[in-house]
Amino acid sequence: MLSPSGWMLAAIEYNEAVRYLISAAGGEASVNLTDPEWRALIYVASQHDFSAPHLRLERDDESVDMGGSDAKALRSALGKALEARDVEAIMTPDGELAYDTIQRVRHVLLSEDVRLARTRA
Repeated sequence: MLSPSGWMLAAIEYNEAVRYLISAAGGEASVNLTDPEWRALIYVASQHDFSAPHLRLERDDESVDMGGSDAKALRSALGKALEARDVEAIMTPDGELAYDTIQRVRHVLLSEDVRLARTRA
């Protein structure tokens, strides 16, 4: 499949048994994402200049502190996608990323001490 820019898009395999938890403020704010939602979220953010390969989690029960700059950059990129008010801005190779998913993640990213964890479903 070719993207509008002409780049070949890789087929993405999803793992329904994997979940991602973004939590903040000592667990007072959190959002659970499926593997497809997380990948779509990162895809959309990357279309708006977000890049943080160090946030890639490979193993179950692995977690990482997103730090203030990563959380701010991801929140900003997702905000740009929403501000575009164009369905193309939130499209992935597999379809559209839900608006409410973006909003839920952005809400958590506004908090302090944001952590990302990979968990089993």
